[in-house]
Amino acid sequence: MYFELIDSTAELLAKSRRQETCCDLPLDMISSKAEALEIQTAALEVLGFSRSGYSIVGTSEASRKFLGIGKPIYSAIPANAFYASGSVLRLPPGMIGAQCELAFTMLRQFPDADEEINIENAALAVLGCQPAIGLLGRRTNFPHMGDIAATADFGLHVATICGPFSDTKDLLNLNAVDVNAFLFKRTAVSGSASCIFGHPLEAIVWLAKQLSENRRTLLAGDVITTGSCTTILEVKPGQHLAAEFGAIGQIECFFE
Repeated sequence: MYFELIDSTAELLAKSRRQETCCDLPLDMISSKAEALEIQTAALEVLGFSRSGYSIVGTSEASRKFLGIGKPIYSAIPANAFYASGSVLRLPPGMIGAQCELAFTMLRQFPDADEEINIENAALAVLGCQPAIGLLGRRTNFPHMGDIAATADFGLHVATICGPFSDTKDLLNLNAVDVNAFLFKRTAVSGSASCIFGHPLEAIVWLAKQLSENRRTLLAGDVITTGSCTTILEVKPGQHLAAEFGAIGQIECFFE
């Protein structure tokens, strides 16, 4: 994509997100991940929302296959895109589905200067963990765009619903947590936190390494969502989605 088109592409994506519409942007013209991230950042600046964390998508092979992306992707989460458990959300056009995931809040910057980026240090940098549901969708009319185009399109992020903080202190054993999701009180899918890169804390490790490529770090207070513990759930207006994360807790939301 020509450089002079980045700003106009970002403005159209921002307009589509604000007005909850889908557009015909040819995002397949974007030539690199760096360019896609530049468009994503510019689109968020047009919206005028401050960043409160990051959403990761595609941390399991099953979710990547469902979404038509070849690699995991990430995006900033705007401060106004967070909701509490029990919220009622209107599903916009372009909805793809919901992912049952974990949300970590950072206690401190990660990594600190000269700190090794690994799962043990990530556990020490985390303040707490919450059950979460992430809503995914597109702002364009083209399905299965690939990971570069999906990155530009806000990393497919629509909204993040967070449940109460868990009192668990044993973060290094989170991979043993089983997850069950229910639509209309019937079991829809089951999974495990181990579906996230083998261990959900590996999502923080992965993201910290991605950010380091641009000389950035995770900051205290950032909320990091991990990607789906189960397959992506297709959701529709009128449905109630609930998920149980073992000892981590429960979460629910309603769609209209």
